[in-house]
Amino acid sequence: MAGNWTKLQIALLLILIMAFTAGIGLYTDYLWFQSMGYGGVFLTILKTKAALAIGAAAIFFVFAYINATAASRSYAVSRTRDDEAEVILPEDLSTIILGIIAAASVLFGIALSGSWEEVLRYLNKTPFGISDPVFGRDAAFYVFDLPFYETALRAAFLMLVFIGAITLLVYLLKSKSILFDMTFSDIRFEIPKFTSWAKAHLLLLLAAFFILMAASYRLQAYNLLLSSRSDTFFGPGYTDLTVTLPALGLLAALSTLTAISMVLTIWIKRPWIPAGFVVILIAVHTLGLGFYAGIVQEYRVRPNEISLETPYIKNNIEHTVKAFNLEKVDDQPFEVSANLTAEDLDKNAPTIRNIRLWDPRPLKDTYKQIQEIRLYYEFNDVDVDRYDLDGEYVEVMLSAREIDTSQLSESARNWINEHLVYTHGYGVVASPVNTIGKQGLPELLIKDIPPESQSFKIERPEIYFGERTDNYVIVKTRQREFDYPRGNENQYTTYEADSGVQLNSYVRKLAMAIRFGTPKIILSEDITDESRILFNRNIKTLTSTIAPFLAYDRDPYLVVSGGRLYWIIDGYTTTARYPYSTPYSGINYIRNPVKVVVDAYTGETDFYIVDERDPIINTYAGIFPGLFRPYSEMPEDLKRHLRYPEDMFTIQAAVYAKYHMTDPVVFYNLEDMWNIPNELYENQRIPMEPYYIIMKLPGEEKEEFLLMQPFTPRNKDNMIAWMYARSDPGHYGELGVFKFPKQELIFGPAQVEARIDQDERISEQLTLWGQVGSRVIRGNLLVIPVENSILYVEPLYLLAEQSRLPELKRVIVAYGDDIVMEETLDEALAAIFGETAAPATETAPTTGPTEDLPTLALQHYNNAMEALKAGDWAGFGEELGALEEVLQKMKEKQKA
Repeated sequence: MAGNWTKLQIALLLILIMAFTAGIGLYTDYLWFQSMGYGGVFLTILKTKAALAIGAAAIFFVFAYINATAASRSYAVSRTRDDEAEVILPEDLSTIILGIIAAASVLFGIALSGSWEEVLRYLNKTPFGISDPVFGRDAAFYVFDLPFYETALRAAFLMLVFIGAITLLVYLLKSKSILFDMTFSDIRFEIPKFTSWAKAHLLLLLAAFFILMAASYRLQAYNLLLSSRSDTFFGPGYTDLTVTLPALGLLAALSTLTAISMVLTIWIKRPWIPAGFVVILIAVHTLGLGFYAGIVQEYRVRPNEISLETPYIKNNIEHTVKAFNLEKVDDQPFEVSANLTAEDLDKNAPTIRNIRLWDPRPLKDTYKQIQEIRLYYEFNDVDVDRYDLDGEYVEVMLSAREIDTSQLSESARNWINEHLVYTHGYGVVASPVNTIGKQGLPELLIKDIPPESQSFKIERPEIYFGERTDNYVIVKTRQREFDYPRGNENQYTTYEADSGVQLNSYVRKLAMAIRFGTPKIILSEDITDESRILFNRNIKTLTSTIAPFLAYDRDPYLVVSGGRLYWIIDGYTTTARYPYSTPYSGINYIRNPVKVVVDAYTGETDFYIVDERDPIINTYAGIFPGLFRPYSEMPEDLKRHLRYPEDMFTIQAAVYAKYHMTDPVVFYNLEDMWNIPNELYENQRIPMEPYYIIMKLPGEEKEEFLLMQPFTPRNKDNMIAWMYARSDPGHYGELGVFKFPKQELIFGPAQVEARIDQDERISEQLTLWGQVGSRVIRGNLLVIPVENSILYVEPLYLLAEQSRLPELKRVIVAYGDDIVMEETLDEALAAIFGETAAPATETAPTTGPTEDLPTLALQHYNNAMEALKAGDWAGFGEELGALEEVLQKMKEKQKA
């Protein structure tokens, strides 16, 4: 017994440690939510979880205890047996059973607390105003009600199974059908002999089980609208609605009759009656849901599939189009002409000037080489946006210069530097999408540290919250924060905002020390009562922690507005439970009702509702009052930078590629199925991603910022259509498709890539570059609609063997049967159309990258020295190689 008591003590100690750790997590989470201004969100979720856990545990315990007690008192228990096994005494037995019930109740409550979202959505549901064609129920029933009912049913099944097992165990123990000693080393079984009370009790529990089975069959009937038997369409078809649905109704009735027969058997003593119902139930389940349904599908439906399934295909098309917000796609013909002239290019000068020559992938490497400044800075990715610069609408590429403390030298990597000193990134790099310098480098609109720009004003360039800020930092300490490098010295600063959790008490310091696993937060003399700890600084973590019920776009983007840096993240509401809608990427409904704006300096986060028609976001707004703000409160300048989100458009384009076919027969035969075309990038064929572009839509008066995706027919490479999404205020969110005539050949991206490969002049040049040790990177092939014609533009980048600095060397333009490759877009267009009045690209002025070569050389030298100090010989060699290349360019420039 002493050994058992020691084990019990250890178990209790572990439980206390886990409870204490969980309590610390809750406390520090609450402090963080309060500091962000969203304490109400935290408390709503916590209260709901607590209510569910306590309520579910109480219900579980009461029902289990009542049943176990009823079973325990149904027998008179003897304290002796003929054998030598030590029989557990009634009080010992009751204590053990009570302990099992209590432990199971706690676990049940904890498990059910995880269903807080289903419960809150059910209690605050908003109607969709759209009814399903089978049961006539609003879509909200499937999105909000059905998940709640299924959760409740699973919980009831789990509770009943446990109660049945514990009750049966008590009866077996009390009837002495199970014998064992206190060490459980000798366990023996005997055939149980149940009293009438025991039989009645167990029959009642079985009856309850079959009542739950009846409810399960009923819910399965509704779930037919969320599943599919057909390979052609999604949702219930002929077999489901004529065989499976009636079978489920019959099974629900049989389950109810089985439950009634079990209750009646308590008095009429005819056990064969419920047994017969169980046999019938199993037979109907096996034959009705399996065998007979398969026979009907194979021999009745398949030979007549088009005629029998047509109404159900219509249902699928209608509800899928609604679920993915494709009802109002503006479908227009695009009559292609081959008479584009230089005058037409001049009329569309803003479109031509904003053709994107810089691919974000090689441009990121270029930014890293010319603008990271120090090894510990990092560009995570390159974003695309548009700005009004000097009266022109310009497409711009931007990247935030974030700090990565893992890149500090080995000697500098310590707790103080990583958490108190190197706390933030600094500034942003920006360049037009189409402007190149003489050295094949981008013209920088914003560059260097501190930021230099003639077009942008940045008063708060520090980045405490970003895409790479994964560690916690403590600000307002006695340590000076590193701000940015200045020559051979560093500039320091002190955080000026009131963000973060103030460490003004020992309790808070202790809690944070436990959370982050370091005593230094308590012991450090640099931390004062004014110090504040910033964590959850990664903007994806930040937003998903505040609002975990939203899905978020993979690509947050940076905006320069009012002298500050902001991140904008698209928030989605999704579900996989929209009736009759085909799932794509695991969901069958999506909306983008929320734009999240995060201040890169303070971390202040605002959730703006931009689509008040979405029932799901309205439901969450009811659950969390104060979380969301109306679109009208968003600053006007930020409204001008909202983009139609890439992730949502990608899904919508994939859906529309099939569901533009609204005729059921055409849909069934996939007669007009489209595909996303492939493009060539670094000699690999990859699916063409949608891209942002400034252009004038046919029939419109001015250029605008669009997201665009071409389509090709299934199993063919020619282009059949292109889809767009509008982003500018006044037309935001509008979708459209322009379809090419099916009787004409319009080259698709893969065909243009093949024609480029077959061009002798181009292929010879590419081969020549490869022979001298350079790597050619083929950028995005862009399809550019201009007037009633199509231009194809592909930039070529050159990467020297010993360099990590891609340079834009050539631009390929294809139009009709013509393909040319020139050093600039202007030259390529002139080779096809003749000279135009307005240049498509501009050569960098004297303040551009050519003047940056000395700065670039100094940067490579500094990087080489830092790599040398860190013992990074490979990095030292690479930086020296890059320095040599820059010096060679400077020499060539001098000769010129």
